[in-house]
Amino acid sequence: MTSVDTIFAVATPPGRSAIAVVRISGPHAAEAPALFGAACPEAGQFKLARLFTSGQVIDEALILFMQAPRSSTGEDVCEMHCHGSSAVLGLVLEILSDAPGFRLADAGEFTRRAFMHNKLDLLGVEGLADVIDAETPKQLHQAWAQIDGYLRGPVARWREDLIALASQLEALIDFADEDLPQNVETTLRQQTALLISDIAAIMDDQRAGELVRDGVVVALVGPVNAGKSTILNGLAGRAAAIVSDQAGTTRDIISVRLDIDGVPVTILDTAGIRDAAGEIEAEGIRRTLDAAQHADVVVLVVDAAASNWQNEIAQLGGHINQPDLVILNKVDQGAPADAPAEAMQISAQKDADITDLMQRLGRIIIPHNQAQTSALITRVRHRHALQQAHQSLSAGLQHDFHNAPELAAEDFRQAAMALGRITGDVDVEELLGQIFSSFCIGK
Repeated sequence: MTSVDTIFAVATPPGRSAIAVVRISGPHAAEAPALFGAACPEAGQFKLARLFTSGQVIDEALILFMQAPRSSTGEDVCEMHCHGSSAVLGLVLEILSDAPGFRLADAGEFTRRAFMHNKLDLLGVEGLADVIDAETPKQLHQAWAQIDGYLRGPVARWREDLIALASQLEALIDFADEDLPQNVETTLRQQTALLISDIAAIMDDQRAGELVRDGVVVALVGPVNAGKSTILNGLAGRAAAIVSDQAGTTRDIISVRLDIDGVPVTILDTAGIRDAAGEIEAEGIRRTLDAAQHADVVVLVVDAAASNWQNEIAQLGGHINQPDLVILNKVDQGAPADAPAEAMQISAQKDADITDLMQRLGRIIIPHNQAQTSALITRVRHRHALQQAHQSLSAGLQHDFHNAPELAAEDFRQAAMALGRITGDVDVEELLGQIFSSFCIGK
């Protein structure tokens, strides 16, 4: 991948459409219209022109030219807004492919060039990827907050403060033979402790941003005939699972994708757990236990009308960990006695109860104290970097600033590097391939 090449790709989804956009970026972008017998417009202007090959009309397209560095990639960029038929695009791409110095772009290469030309930092790149992949408004708003510097701002300030603190430590190293004024060390330690506290406060977010971005898996588990499939159908608003009075109806895991308070949630309806089961049902139970182990939220559903529901909860405790929510279902058939205060009593046949359950799941997924705030941390990568910075600063405070300032300075340098990796201000080459490969070819 080299910026000497002029790259091109279709930036709109494949298939028949009214309009398709062909993006071209690189030193020869302004020459692209001439390949089709058309003139390139002035920078920042559109031009309607017919595209030709061998004297035959291919299409009538709207051509846009943006001159470096005032473009999305920081290079010369030409866009041709063509009609979106496979015949038009096939001929356009073929002509571009045959032209010297032009080649088809790799996945994410347009965005990578924007990053290399300082049009976006690493957080902006990740935010753009999240905008493209957003399923819910909350994901979309969070992605734009990331692009607009919601995390970049504090990270840049922390890194600036770290560099200032590290420079004071370097002064201690240079003048090691001189006595250090007491107030200098006190101030240095206080400022470092404040920085540690600020980073810790940001990380104490119960992973709200990551849950919004990545989504949440909720597993409905419990004994046979507890009403798990009815609950799934109620949450989905459609008949996603077969409902029957016959035990063991659900043999495999059935899933539906929902938007709960802006968080993409996958609800899993699992096979009922019981001891006496055939070979096929036993495999379903095995998958149920595996799903419960890997789910973000486990909801235990039991039949409140059954006389042994308390024993069923106790027995299931040997198969699964402590559930995040216990549902006593079918209360319309009989109110349970001595129900735990934390358990939710519902009838899956009632729309109002399903609505209450949806709201309860929303509070479990993202607690109320985080639900109305915009998350700073949206990826595991961000959290790991902040944890490393926090640990390095904490380790730095353990050193004797008089006798071993160079050890503290090294810890501070490690902390600054960790913060720099978040925005891409230090060497992050190992991250680039992974990040940009998630983009489509035309982005």
